[in-house]
Amino acid sequence: MRRKKFKKLILALSLASVLFLFTGVHAVFASINFLPAKNFAVGIFPVGVTAADFNNDGNVDLAATNQFATNISVLLGDGAGNFGAATDFAAGNGPNGIVAADFNNDGNVDLAVTNLLDTDIAVLLGDGTGSFGAATDFTVGDTPFAIIDGDFNNDGNVDLAVANSDNNFISVLLGDGTGSFGAATAFTVGNGPVGIITADFNNNGNADLAVTNLIDSDVSVLLGDGTGSFGAPTDFAVGILPTGITTADVNNNGNADLAVAVSFENDVAVLLGDGTGSFGAPTDFAVGFFPFDITAGDFKNNGNADLAVTNQLAADISVLLGDGAGSFGAATDFAVGIFPTGITTADFDGNSRLDLAIANSGTDNVSVLLQQVYGGSSTPAPAADITVSNGNNTRAVTMTMQKKLYNLGFDPGPIDGIYGPKTQRAALQFLKSQGLLLKGR
Repeated sequence: MRRKKFKKLILALSLASVLFLFTGVHAVFASINFLPAKNFAVGIFPVGVTAADFNNDGNVDLAATNQFATNISVLLGDGAGNFGAATDFAAGNGPNGIVAADFNNDGNVDLAVTNLLDTDIAVLLGDGTGSFGAATDFTVGDTPFAIIDGDFNNDGNVDLAVANSDNNFISVLLGDGTGSFGAATAFTVGNGPVGIITADFNNNGNADLAVTNLIDSDVSVLLGDGTGSFGAPTDFAVGILPTGITTADVNNNGNADLAVAVSFENDVAVLLGDGTGSFGAPTDFAVGFFPFDITAGDFKNNGNADLAVTNQLAADISVLLGDGAGSFGAATDFAVGIFPTGITTADFDGNSRLDLAIANSGTDNVSVLLQQVYGGSSTPAPAADITVSNGNNTRAVTMTMQKKLYNLGFDPGPIDGIYGPKTQRAALQFLKSQGLLLKGR
């Protein structure tokens, strides 16, 4: 009896070693993979794209701006990564940027769109079924390009900020919670503002703004005072032709950082924030040809922020996996449509992994890239995703572990030598049953 218990203990310790090997080394260096793009038709020359649940069915939907038309296209998702035929809603002349939020506090998602040729934005209120009412226009600056939502005056209502590309200012419109907005207030930035993002850069509880200035090759940061007003901009050089911008805590220090698509230099500039509203010198990471828009998310579910960027002249996107210390690995490219412009991220198929949606201006469609998860019943991983450079045949080791787990009554999924989510869960359950699982694991 004691001999049997001893053998079980040895097995448990062996499983523990393999478990920590894979959840440590493997998790850091494993690659990422997306299935081939699914393409969904929208209007003429789609540019911007956003994701939200427009019909309150629990599935993520999409909306894209059609710049060469006067409308936007809404595609309702089925929760499995597919989308229905587009329904178009009038917006204005040259719709470009788009955001989704609840502007009238009725629990339904609404849309706001910048109209390049009308010097205004269009607000379309959603009815919760996937349909939207007639657009209401609000005047901003010349050639409004990008738009972001946030609560800039801390009243609980959604506000909007717009980058006006033919001016050297942004427009801030404060929402009243009924779906209407006050007159725009202008705040000076650099020349040719085309990208805008919001976060609390100085950790004072108020929303701040960061804007890319296409002509000046820099980013303007404006610190908010919590009343809807913003201080004078502080500029940070990034590179020639900065366009899209996103924010995340890429080095896990609790401060918001910035990542900028620098079109002319074919790279992404990452600026680490210090928590006071200032940023360090940019570190550049190579991507594809003429990067345009950018988004951030934890694509590997490892607690680190990753980046995805559209490469307009390469018909693909680049994904950069973060190491949690502010650095990123080499870009992995995935084919999409022609002239990819806007990009957004969400879980479209309900597998708890972030997917991507890209507006392809040259092919009049939206590409959806679903993240492929290895293990269980999914497709086997490529060799690069299961091999750890430790001199051992890790696939054979994992298969042996799976067999032993199965014989002990724990379900590791297919006995295929692939350390997927089911195998990890079974190993954790076994270790817990033996009292060998550390607290917090």
